[in-house]
Amino acid sequence: MPLCFCGSEKAYSACCQPFHTGEQRPQTCEQLMRSRFCAFKLHLGEYLFHTWHPDSRQQETAAGLTQASQQTDWRSLSVLASKGGRNDQQGQVEFCAWYWHQDALQFHHEVSNFIKIDQQWLYLDGQFPASHKAAMPGRNAPCPCASGKKYKACCS
Repeated sequence: MPLCFCGSEKAYSACCQPFHTGEQRPQTCEQLMRSRFCAFKLHLGEYLFHTWHPDSRQQETAAGLTQASQQTDWRSLSVLASKGGRNDQQGQVEFCAWYWHQDALQFHHEVSNFIKIDQQWLYLDGQFPASHKAAMPGRNAPCPCASGKKYKACCS
């Protein structure tokens, strides 16, 4: 079974897939954030739309989110901090992610805010810390694109 793209090291079928198919709901804001990362990777605009709070998604549509997700290839995710468990109504997840966009490896660092409404976690908004800059990996370090190769033999 293929591993889930969210970085949990679980099989997709036992991790984010039940959220994407509607069989289950994420129980924590970190589960929702990981499932949204995976949905961006898999171009699941409907899931992204329905897990985004209506007050902050403005004019976005599911089709627009699908199209936007097809412009970027999300490669790897690292969760740095998370608060907001099963019994909380608000939460926050700080994460870093690597992705390909316009033939270049890019880095994204965000502190995402979540809110739970009617037992469903929703993405609310995010802040992008200006003080954090991604250091490119060393030549012998694992490539952040998640290929399993060394950086010098992959994306350098």
